[in-house]
Amino acid sequence: MFLLLSVLVIVAAMAHLGAVAALAFPAGSGGPAGPAITVLAGATAGTALAGALLAPGLLPGAWAAAAAVTVLCAAYSRVQRNLTVPGALVWSTWCSLTAVSAAWALFFLLGLQVSALTGWLVWVSAVLAAVTSPSSIIQAREGWEALFRRSWLRPRLALQDLPVAYPRVSIHVPTHAEPPAMVISTLDALAALDYPDFEVLVIDNNTADPALWKPLRQHCLRLGPRFRFLHVEGISGAKAGALNWAAPYTDPAAELIGVVDADYHVSPDWLTKTVGHFAEARVGFVQAPHAYRDHEASRFRRWANWEYTVFFTTGMVALNEHNAGLTVGTMSLIRREALEEAGGWAQWCLTEDSELAIRIHALGYDGIYLREPLGWGLIPETFAAYRKQRFRWTYGPVQEMRRHWKLFLPAALGGERTALTWRQRIHHGNHGLDVACIGLRALTLPLGALTALSMAIQHENVPMPFALYLGSTAVLISSTVLRVLIYTRPVGATLTQALGGTLAFAALNHIITLASLKALFGRPATWERTNKFPATRRHLGALHDTGTESLIATTGLAISASLILLGPGGLITMFALALGAQSLLYLASPALALIADHELTHTQHRESRNPLPAAAP
Repeated sequence: MFLLLSVLVIVAAMAHLGAVAALAFPAGSGGPAGPAITVLAGATAGTALAGALLAPGLLPGAWAAAAAVTVLCAAYSRVQRNLTVPGALVWSTWCSLTAVSAAWALFFLLGLQVSALTGWLVWVSAVLAAVTSPSSIIQAREGWEALFRRSWLRPRLALQDLPVAYPRVSIHVPTHAEPPAMVISTLDALAALDYPDFEVLVIDNNTADPALWKPLRQHCLRLGPRFRFLHVEGISGAKAGALNWAAPYTDPAAELIGVVDADYHVSPDWLTKTVGHFAEARVGFVQAPHAYRDHEASRFRRWANWEYTVFFTTGMVALNEHNAGLTVGTMSLIRREALEEAGGWAQWCLTEDSELAIRIHALGYDGIYLREPLGWGLIPETFAAYRKQRFRWTYGPVQEMRRHWKLFLPAALGGERTALTWRQRIHHGNHGLDVACIGLRALTLPLGALTALSMAIQHENVPMPFALYLGSTAVLISSTVLRVLIYTRPVGATLTQALGGTLAFAALNHIITLASLKALFGRPATWERTNKFPATRRHLGALHDTGTESLIATTGLAISASLILLGPGGLITMFALALGAQSLLYLASPALALIADHELTHTQHRESRNPLPAAAP
């Protein structure tokens, strides 16, 4: 049985690489049948490898496996009409490889002859992988769907025609100790909206220094009666608390509530391109993507911009297709009735924006996510601010999962009866579950190091199975190619920009893991705004915030090198290489901290932190 599973892994791995090749090089795919032929060629090559390396007597079974994989994957591509043929084949072969690899791993572990300590470490890692795999599969589909799709069914485009009716819109701009010039430029952009019926509430909360909030009050007076300035001290709940506090001050005639962050320059046609969607009574919110400006002069901010863009171009678009899109804190337009029926903003949650989408959908409202940016904000100047922002964005979804988990279960399993569809339950639930699983998966790094050390100390030399080598290599190659294709196709980046965005994401690995574990185990965290004041250079002091990452990287690389040089080879070498690769990723954090600090100049401050009112890019 184990040999047969080894054959299946080899065939599935080669078939998957064939599908990835067909997706990467569509011009040479030879028409609609070309991708299936490429998959068959890969499966055939896998058959030859299996026969040559494992046992010639397995060739009949290998041919049968190759034929079965090809037929099943080709059939899936015919059923999935909304996916391109190469996209459907990549997904189906990846799922096939995942399934047979899981079965192979089980039989491999059952037959592993090692000490009790090594066996315990290996099985704990395997259990963690098994527990987190379903969430990873859902997340992979969300992230890749924009690359695989031929067509989309749900609305995702801004309206080009003005609506027949103009519902009154109340735009809320929460501020807390912000640079006045930055907020004033945001208000000037709002004043230029080409929409006839709106008001703007500037909600300044807990800003103790009058020099920061009085200029905003004066500017609102200059802008006229559409703009009202509200100042309050002593309230809790951060941004959510400020928005809830301002609710009674909202014009009773307002039907829609807009939320714009204090650093965002909205496009003049933001409202005219969005309010028309609310003609459908089921629509509870319309969300435009995060987008950013004034980052061209800084490598760090350019890379961060591409890292941000991936989620808003891929994951959010996929969530919208399943009516599980999120409100994301700015450039949000919400039906007031839905907001009030849902109970307002959640002051207990660090991501009060995405949490609101869950409750609005649970009431039976739809959400619409638009692909077109209609407003542009500022990217943090320092890596410390960048990672602090990501801590909040990671911690919050786990809070949502812990609070609302019964909403995501089917009623038969004790779930609450709501208007959430099964797709919404899966995707909203996985929004927090996947983030929680990041922390759990990260535990496999120290577990893998301990496993390799245990094997080395006890002289346990387990040969590296070819099926494991080929399967892991295929996954590494395909994930790398797919990441490049995500950046270069739906996102529209160059290879250089893709590399920068990938480096920026790698630098956030530790803070994402830390936030995931803290939220998962209920460790408290406070809402901290992203500082928009000009930062000063810290030189080598910029490394202070990345000391943990540097320590993990150097320790991991030292252990990895020792195991490779002194270990007996085999499975230990695989553990050592994996540990070394993960440790190298941790070096991205201090690297980006130094790059961001080096680029802090007074010229860039004048360009990006005190912008004059400008047209949207």
